[in-house]
Amino acid sequence: MVRLSLFLLLNLVTLIASSAENKLKFCYIDHSMSPWITGANQGLVLSAIHQAEHDLNQEFELLRLPWKRCLNEVKEGRIQAAIGASYMKERTIWGSYPTTTHGALNKDLRLFNANFYLYRHMNSKVRWHNQHLEHADNLHVGVQLGYSVGRDLEKLGYSITYLPASDDLVGAFKSGMPEVIVLEEAEANRIMNKNTALKNTMIRDDEPIKIAEQYLLFNADFYNEHKVQVNTIWATLGKTRKSKSYQRETAKYLKPR
Repeated sequence: MVRLSLFLLLNLVTLIASSAENKLKFCYIDHSMSPWITGANQGLVLSAIHQAEHDLNQEFELLRLPWKRCLNEVKEGRIQAAIGASYMKERTIWGSYPTTTHGALNKDLRLFNANFYLYRHMNSKVRWHNQHLEHADNLHVGVQLGYSVGRDLEKLGYSITYLPASDDLVGAFKSGMPEVIVLEEAEANRIMNKNTALKNTMIRDDEPIKIAEQYLLFNADFYNEHKVQVNTIWATLGKTRKSKSYQRETAKYLKPR
């Protein structure tokens, strides 16, 4: 009887350990990206991930990490996917985005859109117009570390000052350097709603620098070995994003453009 009980206990421990090992790991940024990611296990996109867990009867391990580390962990295969990654061609070397049957990026399966704008001081002459910066001689542009919009601006020849978080960017901006910063619109609104004086001193340009679809970016090797599973997760998240309940929740935070 004792041997039987010990045998059952060992099997139970093995089963629990196996279940933990098989749990998929997803990482997300450790700073606010309101309303999508607002804290530890908080935000609209994390709610969508939890809904997918329920619909798929599958549990994910969610890890909050600095964004560059998150992407590197996915690249190295230690974490299966990054939550909220924009499309960059260089990331397709090691990562997989959802695609159509013709191989094109499937934007219907995005998690959300991130709208990036230039924010400047009231007296600044710098403007973003027709995909370039006007009056930008010797200009340094502040961008959050790890964001693809920074790489896009670097490719256009602009000098970028990277800081870890949007609040850091605004703090530096208030002190006068850098002269202009790039923020995601909803995140900028969060900051200005906390500090209403900024609404008169931090001016947003009318034309967005970038509207970037954000995806659940999987490690390419993992995707190639588990295509059915990954495609099912993407499809489930796409269904959640389009659901009436999720759309109602999103509408509370985002003004229609």
